[in-house]
Amino acid sequence: MMKLLNLTCLIILSFIGNNALAQTYEVSPDNDVMKLTFLGTGAPRPSTERYGPSIYIEAGDHKILVDAGPGMRERLFEAGGFAAISGVDHLLITHLHFDHTVSISSAWLSGWLFGRRVPLKIQGPVGIKDMMENIKKAYQWDVDYRVMVGVPIEGTELIVDEVSEGVIFNEDGIKITAFPVEHMPIDVKTGKLLGLRGETLGFRIDYKGHSVLFSGDTRSTEESRINEEGKGVDLLIHEVQVPSPGATKEANLANVSLSVHSTPEQAGLVFTKTKPRMAVYSHIIPPGTTAEELEKDTKPYYSGPLTVAHDFMEITLAGDEIIVGEREKQSSGKFEDSNVLEK
Repeated sequence: MMKLLNLTCLIILSFIGNNALAQTYEVSPDNDVMKLTFLGTGAPRPSTERYGPSIYIEAGDHKILVDAGPGMRERLFEAGGFAAISGVDHLLITHLHFDHTVSISSAWLSGWLFGRRVPLKIQGPVGIKDMMENIKKAYQWDVDYRVMVGVPIEGTELIVDEVSEGVIFNEDGIKITAFPVEHMPIDVKTGKLLGLRGETLGFRIDYKGHSVLFSGDTRSTEESRINEEGKGVDLLIHEVQVPSPGATKEANLANVSLSVHSTPEQAGLVFTKTKPRMAVYSHIIPPGTTAEELEKDTKPYYSGPLTVAHDFMEITLAGDEIIVGEREKQSSGKFEDSNVLEK
C-alpha cells in the first residue's frame, strides 16, 4: 500500500512541474534508467494537439521508436535535435496502417542524412518487407543523388525482419517480445475475420528489471495475449476509443471502428486483470477526448494508477520509481549541430 501511495505522490508532483526529478536520471549503459517520450498520441484523424502514434524509447545506448506516425520526425527533432534523429537505429512497427507507418521513410532517410552511419533495423508484421522494398524503390533516386554530392552511403542500409511472436531482440540488457493482438477486420454480426492477409502486433520491452507493454491497436477479448503478457508490468500502454454519441452518419461511421479498438470499459477491465504499476492511455480516438473524460469512463472498471498520455509527455523508469513529466525541447535547430559528413 505504501508503494502505491509513493507512486501516486510522484505522479502528482510531476504534473505540477517537477521535471527536475526526471532530469536527475540520465540514460546510461551503466544504470537501469529507461525513458519514454510520447511523440504522438493521436490516431488517423488529423490533430495539431495529438500527432500520429509514435513513442521514443531510450535505454542504455539504444534509441528505439515504436511506430512512426505523422509528424514523428518533427516531434523527435524537438525532443533531441539532430542527435535524436540520427540516433534512432531500431523501429518496431505494430501494423501497417498509414497512421503508424507514414514517417518510416523520414526515420530512414533523415536519420541517415543527418548522421546515422549504421543500418536501420525495422521489425514488424507480415508485409513490412514488401512495404520497405517499395519505399526503397521510391527513394532510390534521392539516395543516389545525395551520395553523388558527398553524403556517405553508410547508413542507407535497411535490416527488415518480419516477426510474429516470441523474443525478437535480446542485446545489452534489452529484451523485446512480440505477440499477436486482435485488430484485423471482422464481420460485426458474426465476429468472424474477413480474411485480409496480415497480422497486428503488440510489443513488450524488458530492461534491467523494468517492463513496458505496448498494446498496438487492438480490440479487447478474453483471449487477448495482452492479458498474459501484461501481467504486473511497470507500464501498460493501451489504445482507447470513446464511442461517438448520437445516430448521425458521422457518428455511425466513427463507431464502425469500435469492432477493432477498445473502449475505456474494455481497456479498464484489461488493466484490472493485468495489474500494471501504471496504466497509460495513448493512441486516443477521437483525439479531442480529454483526460477527464477517459478517467471518468475508466474508473468504474479500474481503480489503479492511470495516466492519459499527451504529446511530449515523458515517463522515466529508474529503480522503483515511475516519474511522469514533460520532455524538454532540446533542439537548437542549427544545421551546424548535425553530422551530415563528419559521422
